[in-house]
Amino acid sequence: MTEEIYGEAMKFFSDRQQDPGKRTGLNVQFTATRKKYPTLSVEVAPILEPGQSPYWARKITIQLTPTELTAFCGVMFGLRKSMKGAYHGEAKNKGIAAYNNGPSGAVIALSEQGRQLQNFLTPEDRLELAVFSTRRLAEAWKVTPSDAVAFLRQAAWLDRQPS
Repeated sequence: MTEEIYGEAMKFFSDRQQDPGKRTGLNVQFTATRKKYPTLSVEVAPILEPGQSPYWARKITIQLTPTELTAFCGVMFGLRKSMKGAYHGEAKNKGIAAYNNGPSGAVIALSEQGRQLQNFLTPEDRLELAVFSTRRLAEAWKVTPSDAVAFLRQAAWLDRQPS
């Protein structure tokens, strides 16, 4: 088993959703990969009844790879439409997807062995998570957060250029 170093975390709750698969708690936390690369762990846990606390014992957890961290930050800042990651976990049966829903906010979906949990972020929550995530990306890149945002914007601009 590898030693995990946990750091700063943010939590968000979609506890008023009618669909049980969308009624969730989201925890995003500063962690590091086995090779000590700064990244994020993303956890989504079901909320069994509206207004209750998340059932963290049934959470799905994924640690973002370096490239997924970059893509995740791009989605949270609205610079990318989506990002996906797969083959996570010991059994390689976990995945992540994040979607930029424009003025409606964002969706983060984690899956494990066919079970999927989604967390819906308001536009304000998406911005908070964007800033939080980009601070971690800046640490990984060894640049300031404003430089990390500038690089993300430049990458998004390059992606829109004709081949």
